Amino acid sequence: MIRSLFVVGLLGAVAAQDFASPPRVLPTGATAALAESLKAAAAHTQHVWRDTAAVNDDRTVNAYVEIGRGDRRKWELDMSVNARAIDRMIPIDIGGYPVNYGIVPQTISYDGDPFDALVLGPEIPGGSLVRGVIVGVMYMEDANELDSKVVLSRTGRDGQPLHELTEAVRREISDYFNQYKKHEPGASSNVPGWGSAAEGLAYVTTTHAFFRECQGRGATPCRLDR
Repeated sequence: MIRSLFVVGLLGAVAAQDFASPPRVLPTGATAALAESLKAAAAHTQHVWRDTAAVNDDRTVNAYVEIGRGDRRKWELDMSVNARAIDRMIPIDIGGYPVNYGIVPQTISYDGDPFDALVLGPEIPGGSLVRGVIVGVMYMEDANELDSKVVLSRTGRDGQPLHELTEAVRREISDYFNQYKKHEPGASSNVPGWGSAAEGLAYVTTTHAFFRECQGRGATPCRLDR
């Protein structure tokens, strides 16, 4: 996936208090990355990102798990092979991911990558496709770019979430993502706060709309119709 694209001026226009309303414009670099990802996925008849629904009929959200909880390996979906590949190792003093980490299929976010998903609960094997209900959203800046992440929980037979996004869980995840890039020269990350399930759904809906409506735009900004 593309990690080196810059979202020019995006956060200058989106103050922290406005994170609850996802911007309706996909930046130039992200539209170019969408085209590149679709081209890379074209070799596959069925592709986990391109062909899996973002949201199911029961209103659960699908997530492809790239990194299982506790793993220090930074896996990312390689669009061209339709499978995970290791991007880098997280330093020992920072430790493994405190939550299962992955992407929502059929989405594209402001950095040119699929929209990120955090799946609560015990370790889920990397490469798994799971579904869950939205329990919140973690607002995040990565290198001063908007990089928020929807938070999901798998459900029991009654359809209720199996895991709660408690204050302790939020603190553990925030602490990790606030400092997990501290050893990377010039890199930074910041978690300014958390949002509701409704706000998380707004991000999923918007980034799925980007995926649907911004194909074929080339390297130009893509604005969603109101």
